[in-house]
Amino acid sequence: MTLLLMTPSVRAADVVVVCADDYRDALLPWCELRQEEGLTLAFCPPEATPNAMSAAIRKTADGETRYVVLVGDAPPFASRTAGDANGNDATQSNRIPTHYLPSRVTSAYGSTPTYPSDLPYADLDGDGVSDVVVGRLPVVAPEQLRDLVARIVSYESSQDFGSWRRCLQLTAGVGGFGALVDGAIESVTRTVLTSVLPADAKPQIAYASPGHAFCPVGDSFYDAVMQRYRSGARFWVYAGHGSVDRLDFLTRSADDASALSQPAGADGGQRRWQVESLLNNETASQLGGNPNRSPIAVLLACYAGAYDAPGDCLSERMLLAPGGPIAVIAASRLTMPYGNARFGLGLLESAYRPVGDEASPERLGDAMLEAVRRLQKNLAAVEGQPGTGSSVSTTQLMVDGLAGLISPAGSNLADERGEHAGLYQLFGDPTLRLQRPEELKITVDDSGGNSDRPEVEEPSLPKRVCVRVTSPIAGTLTVCVDRPLTATAIESDTESNDVDDPHGCTIGQVSLQVEVSEIGIAIIPLPDHWSGPVVVRAFVQGANAWATGATRMLID
Repeated sequence: MTLLLMTPSVRAADVVVVCADDYRDALLPWCELRQEEGLTLAFCPPEATPNAMSAAIRKTADGETRYVVLVGDAPPFASRTAGDANGNDATQSNRIPTHYLPSRVTSAYGSTPTYPSDLPYADLDGDGVSDVVVGRLPVVAPEQLRDLVARIVSYESSQDFGSWRRCLQLTAGVGGFGALVDGAIESVTRTVLTSVLPADAKPQIAYASPGHAFCPVGDSFYDAVMQRYRSGARFWVYAGHGSVDRLDFLTRSADDASALSQPAGADGGQRRWQVESLLNNETASQLGGNPNRSPIAVLLACYAGAYDAPGDCLSERMLLAPGGPIAVIAASRLTMPYGNARFGLGLLESAYRPVGDEASPERLGDAMLEAVRRLQKNLAAVEGQPGTGSSVSTTQLMVDGLAGLISPAGSNLADERGEHAGLYQLFGDPTLRLQRPEELKITVDDSGGNSDRPEVEEPSLPKRVCVRVTSPIAGTLTVCVDRPLTATAIESDTESNDVDDPHGCTIGQVSLQVEVSEIGIAIIPLPDHWSGPVVVRAFVQGANAWATGATRMLID
């Protein structure tokens, strides 16, 4: 193993690893893990300039290469006179240079003339479309790398296959662009959760606007979000304002809330909320929770991934924190609402392909590469490109229809998409396994097994749902009947304090043990007052895997 690290590989390689000598020992456990999975690795040392680094990666890669891992932070941005022609200060050891690309679209709206990007390393044949995906481990010392590698190994070897794996947490800040634009952005956000995510995924939304349906109850938005973060999630997505060292959200006034037709004055007219920093370089170190339930963080915000800053950017602090995300995807400079929406939609559509879909990505880098390629291509079909799908999805076309509202760049949409393909960086391991669920076969009977009873008895029967599940694994089966997002009950004589909770709140749940290929039958009682749409979600927590399935139905 040590000999492999000491000399470049001449075999066909799945992964090209750029790594300085000082980091090789700390990287060994990661190398062993990937080789045990059957991946082949090839190594090359860092170069002083981005062009030389690109040439070295191309020379080391071959037709089998799918991933590039950069082990080391980028040099801090320096003036062109102090650094090379690309703005890199190459005087620091163990740093891997980055490219600087022109900000053709975003510079007109306040961004810098250029932005740092590792995307050119992904284009091995020079055609302008990524051939591989690049991930950077932004460490500056072997100790940091050793800790990060230990977290990756622990995360992937964890036997915690609890229900947190189906959860997606979305935290959204108010855009502050005006009622019309904010409403369009919110519409896109809801589309992500109602159209892109499959029914078996369990979304949680926290929207930083007092009086809004998805604003958490309590005096501190930060506390509410962190409590959810600690419970674990497969993905943790932030959409809102950001800067190099923080994520900020804006407080909306009652008048603004009313303009978006949202209930206002829920706090009795008292302004208990202030403008807060949701997360910054100091509080990022306090991220906690079970490290084996660390989420993949996606920050759809400006500057949070500015990895060429003189100090750590927020994404680097989050990734390197003991309780931080296992990977972070963030932008290195100013971003725009349309570009954010298209990138975020593409990433989640890929990562959350329906259970059983053979095209479902095995690793985080596969999902990232598909999202980037969609941004790099026009809206025409992209048949023949591996991993990209046959065409742009209906949901993404819908976002393009709203582009006139959410993008100040207007008709320059292709350029905006292409720029955001380079703006978003993957901080972490692109070979990280997504640990996809296995597929449950599920059928539902809303008669609760009473369909053969005489009709005269039906009014007195309890309301219930009978669910039959066939599992590919043995374990604990939990079947939930959930309210979908924004659905409310049709109230009867029974009063409930939470009937209007907009989240997919569970209204009935049953757990039982199941064996492989045996049919498990769960009969779930429902509140008598409930009528309306529901999502029936089934989840099996096994010893070495998890399985999931869901279906939608109407209770009347």
